[in-house]
Amino acid sequence: MLLAGPGLVAEVRGAKSEIAKRFDKSDKNAAPIEFGIYKVNLELLGDGSPVMLSVFLDSSAKPDEFAQSMKLKRGDVILVQVSRLEVKNGVRRAVCARDGMTVLDKAEVEELRGQRS
Repeated sequence: MLLAGPGLVAEVRGAKSEIAKRFDKSDKNAAPIEFGIYKVNLELLGDGSPVMLSVFLDSSAKPDEFAQSMKLKRGDVILVQVSRLEVKNGVRRAVCARDGMTVLDKAEVEELRGQRS
């Protein structure tokens, strides 16, 4: 996954799914466009800084079902293939694709922590 693009290795601090709405500014009478977002609060393993990760889901995907399929819990270490990374209002924000996250198993986490020290 690291060969495919920039990546983050981080610990999960919390996750939630929600439905967002956008409005078409060219047509004032159009109904709002609804889509699912899965938001994950992360803490980078390298320096402990917080990152807010957003996964934008397809219109056909239900955010709650996606959250159940990911099975992320506090303390899991994940590898994220980042498609966009920015700092906005002092907060690091990252965006990844629906299949851009991988939960690392304990052996991989121990290997990473061993290399870091």
